[in-house]
Amino acid sequence: MLHTQDSAESCLYSLRGLNLQSLSRLERLLGLDRRYLRAVSARAGDRYKPFEKVVKPRPFQKTVESPKPRIIDNPSRELKALQALIYDVLLKPLQLPEYMCGGIKGKSVLDNVRIHQDARVLIKIDIKRFFPSITNRHVFAVWRNLLGCSSRISSLLTQLTTFERHLPQGAPTSTLLANLVLFFYDGPIRTECERLGIRYSSWVDDLAFSSDDPRPAVDLVVHALRKAGFRISHRKLEIMRPEARKILNGVLMGRQLSVPPDGLARIRSGIHKLRQGKVPPENVGRYVQGLRGNIAHVMSIAPRKARKLREDLEAASPV
Repeated sequence: MLHTQDSAESCLYSLRGLNLQSLSRLERLLGLDRRYLRAVSARAGDRYKPFEKVVKPRPFQKTVESPKPRIIDNPSRELKALQALIYDVLLKPLQLPEYMCGGIKGKSVLDNVRIHQDARVLIKIDIKRFFPSITNRHVFAVWRNLLGCSSRISSLLTQLTTFERHLPQGAPTSTLLANLVLFFYDGPIRTECERLGIRYSSWVDDLAFSSDDPRPAVDLVVHALRKAGFRISHRKLEIMRPEARKILNGVLMGRQLSVPPDGLARIRSGIHKLRQGKVPPENVGRYVQGLRGNIAHVMSIAPRKARKLREDLEAASPV
């Protein structure tokens, strides 16, 4: 069993090691003058060009509902470069606890799924609109109270890593900051899971809980998230009992981890349609790109099956 509380305590010690108290130290770490940092932070909100991205369904997939547009906050090249520097120097070296898997270098969906392998009951809980729900107050609390920076530096870094009082989509710092915000507020969840012998993991905004019966923890999880200012998606709350097929992060769980058969069937169907010339020429590029993306996911789980699919796709693809 993964001991999330022990992992969290050791992690907290390392996180507080950032401990930035002076602007001169921040200047040395980033290699940038404080006047430049202040100038950028003062007008950081003007350095975004948001756009609406409609996530189109892949041509070979069944469309269940109309896709909803997604707002990409889109920081400017200069601001994104500064955020990437903040990520590389200040955030990337931090040691996050083992139960956090999403958006962390060196970890994959399989690391998340293996935590819950062989579980009798699996529960998935999705935090609704997670990034837009993370406010500048949440981010300031991470810099100040979790990472131990001074109030002045925490304010500066918050201005550089938020947009219109929320965590921006498309910023290099956002995913790791989202993980840190969750860590800062999920202490009651970790404690309850430890007490009840429940395995808990997160893939950014997707939380998973497993044991012989993790259902007693659900109310506390919902309450803790609401208290922190978040809402759960009741539509995506899923309880998979012993007799149910269990899928987490697109991985079919069982004695061996594998790809759900219907996922493989959709890819094969897509390749067949391409081979038969049933894809309009203007859609072929995006169609093939979508298939390659799905095959890459299969490759991380079942390489042999993925290699056969990739060979079939390349044989059928005109691009």
